[in-house]
Amino acid sequence: MKVYTVRRNGPNKDREFEAYIDLLEDIGIDITDVPRTPEPGTANRWLYVWTNKLLAERFARELGARLRDPSWFVHEFELPDDRVADEVRGPLAPLTIVSIPASEGVEFRLEAKSQERISQHFPNARMKGHFKLPRSVISPSEIRKHYEPQRGTVWDHVITVLTGISEDEVDRLGGVRIVDEDGRVLHERLPSAAL
Repeated sequence: MKVYTVRRNGPNKDREFEAYIDLLEDIGIDITDVPRTPEPGTANRWLYVWTNKLLAERFARELGARLRDPSWFVHEFELPDDRVADEVRGPLAPLTIVSIPASEGVEFRLEAKSQERISQHFPNARMKGHFKLPRSVISPSEIRKHYEPQRGTVWDHVITVLTGISEDEVDRLGGVRIVDEDGRVLHERLPSAAL
């Protein structure tokens, strides 16, 4: 069976991958359970697998236009079966939490598209839009040494409080990435890394 991905030569930068995911969501694709293949040159990223070449070409043109980069192309490859197997299905991207410095602490916010994904799949989740911790709990300190044995890692606590869902449910949605305002990754837990 012939299938297709839309890609560039070499791995995508975070900004490009975000645009890729945004466009998939904009055209109505639920990125939490899709046919996928590893993105070449990366360890933790996936690309959507198209079964229709015309749709893949249209997506490549639109993505290239959004990013002002005409180097996006359709890559064709063969799957050994007549359908996309369940083992190549899964989430494409993690949930995103943004860390923002605040007076006397750090505020964490669950990105809007991540909130939408959680609501769509877990409508009873008790999400918080934002959550604040004292800087001394985030930074390595005596306070953190006492905090973590009682409540688990700071990152796991932030993830649980903001998403309102279990670790397993977070993993089913693609894991989670905590980034600072400049997009630098502070912490990530990606189930795809183990695949």
